[in-house]
Amino acid sequence: GNSASPVPAGAVKVTPGHSPPDLVLARAHGLPLLSVIGDDGTMCPPGGGWLQGVHRFVAREKVVAALAERGLYRSAQDHAMTLPMCRYRCPLPVTLSGHVSV
Repeated sequence: GNSASPVPAGAVKVTPGHSPPDLVLARAHGLPLLSVIGDDGTMCPPGGGWLQGVHRFVAREKVVAALAERGLYRSAQDHAMTLPMCRYRCPLPVTLSGHVSV
């Protein structure tokens, strides 16, 4: 989303189908509204064919491993979320409609 962090980021993820601030950003830049996580918590085709059907937490591990394998992964560090929503760290995905998958 809109990052005002003093920590520079190598990449910024935008999830307009899951985050109201990201939806605003996507509309402002004419980005397509794709949802890469299905209601069951697994990755959908827009998230990459090699991840289709993989649970989102496992998919995250696979992406990190693929980046590391190519020498493109530098590090990760935890940081406090600045958005007043839990949907980014909760075990169940939440969509803009407010739907929580079980």
